[in-house]
Amino acid sequence: MKYEECGVAINKSIIVLLAALSITALCTSLVPNVMGSPSDIKILSYSWYISPSTSYNAGDLIVVGEVQNTGPNVLDYVTLGGIAYTTDGQAQGYAYSVAYVDHILPQQKAAFYMDFSSQTSLSGNLSWVFQGIDHIEFSVTRANETDSQQYQDLAVVANTSYVDTSGIYTVVGYIQNTGAQLTGKVWVVATFYNASGTAIAAGYSNYLADSLSPNGTIQFAVSPLDSTAQLATQISSYALLIQNQEPTANPSPTPSSQSPSPSPTLSPSTSEQPTQSPEPKLGSLPTELVFAIVGVVLIVVILVVAFILRRKQKPKSSSI
Repeated sequence: MKYEECGVAINKSIIVLLAALSITALCTSLVPNVMGSPSDIKILSYSWYISPSTSYNAGDLIVVGEVQNTGPNVLDYVTLGGIAYTTDGQAQGYAYSVAYVDHILPQQKAAFYMDFSSQTSLSGNLSWVFQGIDHIEFSVTRANETDSQQYQDLAVVANTSYVDTSGIYTVVGYIQNTGAQLTGKVWVVATFYNASGTAIAAGYSNYLADSLSPNGTIQFAVSPLDSTAQLATQISSYALLIQNQEPTANPSPTPSSQSPSPSPTLSPSTSEQPTQSPEPKLGSLPTELVFAIVGVVLIVVILVVAFILRRKQKPKSSSI
């Protein structure tokens, strides 16, 4: 084999090898990133409903439920995938959800809210919803073990519920910092149950304060997402989960630090209706998607280089 032919052969081999490695990396990056112990995340109960016309996602199939960490470790950033099946046994759509908890402790429970829209339906529309939903097939796509956990000395010291004149079910109460540390932002997540104990709705409060000082107390209000008067009649009980962040370098003072009373009188009022705050952990681009994009770019570059090298190869003339 001539030197030029050997060089061309080597170039082709390198190109093929790099292409294979890139495709493998891409496929690996698209596989759900499951770290820690996803088998420790259990779906306790779930239900579904059609989002009302008053919601931003009106007409979508909404699945709400509750997960529990049954393992011995703290898990961070729990994500779920769900496939909806109709009564004819056909898979109709896929949806993705993040559990409403930043660090889920062993045996702790948290709510999730999963939105099946026309964009994630196999048919491109939601006509299949009216065939009847048979079940949702869940998978835990991510559950990371972590040594970190949130500040635990926050407690609900008083709470009650009421239904306002619009038929909106609302839970109001007070959170107190019973420890010695300053917190960062604090908010409350609620899971709502029917008489059978099945999770039928979920919601979260706005950020209550930038920080909460030791012995400080602050009031909260939380209602279900997609609240309706009909939903309010189905709620029999609820569970509350306090969430908080690390304090910022220079947190602004809050009036709550001046209200240390552990059992203040609750005054339900429609003015306490929460505005929906950004869901924790949903602002960043998933790592697996970043890797997928990089993999696609790399494959395109390799194919372009291969095309250029092929164009540079000139046919050799034969001498007789």
